[in-house]
Amino acid sequence: MKRTMLLCLALLLALWSAACGETVSLPESLGVNASQGTVQDHWDGHGAMGDGTEYWEIAFSPEDAAEFEKSLQTAQGWHALPLDNDVRYLLYGTEGIEKAQDGAYISVNPYLTGKDGGPLFPQVEEGYWFFCDDQTESYTAQGVRERPSQNFTAAVYDSQSRTLYCGELDT
Repeated sequence: MKRTMLLCLALLLALWSAACGETVSLPESLGVNASQGTVQDHWDGHGAMGDGTEYWEIAFSPEDAAEFEKSLQTAQGWHALPLDNDVRYLLYGTEGIEKAQDGAYISVNPYLTGKDGGPLFPQVEEGYWFFCDDQTESYTAQGVRERPSQNFTAAVYDSQSRTLYCGELDT
């Protein structure tokens, strides 16, 4: 009886220890290595059917940030800010009613939202952005809002705070 109890306790301790070493990995579509950064926040709101949002926030030291920024300049799908309008609508929505490029007036709520329903990412003035449409496997947001479902990965890197914000939406 004592051996069984000790064996169960040892097994439970081993499983608990293994869970503590869990690593958080970013989506492969980003095409960059952020392993030198420190995870500040991560949550996964995907439900049983696979729909939902996942979020990562990764901070970099000044030295690691310089190397990371250099990699963004040549990585596929990454662009210097500002965002293009299609991506801006998906990440931040519009501020009230705006006049679109075609002359129509639009009001759009953000698609990629946090737990509070607001935009998932903070506004970033200086840095880089990334977008990958997981349905078409392309790096453009054109036409995403017109679909019945949206599946994409987006990221914004803030050069001033040396922080990477990444989100994944599956509907």
